[in-house]
Amino acid sequence: DYPDSGLLFARKDTGWVVVNEYGVWAKSEEIKKLLDDIGSVGGSIRGESEDLYPDFAIDDRNALQIKFLGADNSILAHVYVGKGGPDGRTCFMRLPGSPTVYMANNNFISRFAAWGAQPEKRLPTDRWMNLRLCPLKQAEISALKLNTPKTDYEFAQVIETPADTSFPPIKTWKQVSPTKGTILDESKIKSLQSSIANLMAQGVVGPDNAGKFGLDNPPYTVLATDTLGNTALMAFSDKVDTLEQRYVVVQGRDTIFRINKNLFERIFVTPFEKTKEPKVQASK
Repeated sequence: DYPDSGLLFARKDTGWVVVNEYGVWAKSEEIKKLLDDIGSVGGSIRGESEDLYPDFAIDDRNALQIKFLGADNSILAHVYVGKGGPDGRTCFMRLPGSPTVYMANNNFISRFAAWGAQPEKRLPTDRWMNLRLCPLKQAEISALKLNTPKTDYEFAQVIETPADTSFPPIKTWKQVSPTKGTILDESKIKSLQSSIANLMAQGVVGPDNAGKFGLDNPPYTVLATDTLGNTALMAFSDKVDTLEQRYVVVQGRDTIFRINKNLFERIFVTPFEKTKEPKVQASK
């Protein structure tokens, strides 16, 4: 009854995408776990009558329906999921064409965050989407370049020999350029590295936004490089609304992501703010 309230996953290459979220990559490990759990689900019979369906929220209108489709869109398997069990770890389930109601040993209604939800309410998608923007591991990032409308910054991890040569060389972060003006110390560069490596979007938007808000000539970019020479290029738009959210595109991915003001400023504003000196109380 509510075709726009559901989720549609599809295989792509070696992974999965969320089709009705503009084809963004899904968290493949979550899809695999769902498939494994459905494939191994067990439980006990709780009833043999269709009259029980409303009690278990497992009727056609209210149940969460999970369908598994083949390459030709034929239905390979189909289950109806009702409300969760009293212990929070189980749920009621049935198969199409059968009046038997089972208490399943897994809570799939919780998995989809659909407990107590009205049937027309769209299922949450963020828990299934891979919204991580930087594909590089934080510990392996060895160089960063930030381009802004006013200044371009470059940072690199270098190896230094201690004054006491009995100690081994150490890796440290340095600002390569500019050499004048705002110079970040190592602690701020490490914090910047962490913010970039762990940057997570809050959602995605449609491809019709590709040429809007400066994305055709992005005012802000980040280029991260790891120790193996792998790179990650992220481009950020101008402000897109009164909340000062931004759109982000990542090289090699077709999706346009959305991030909030706070995350944007952690990269392009906060690290470059001057540290306020504590006020000294005048002695009496």
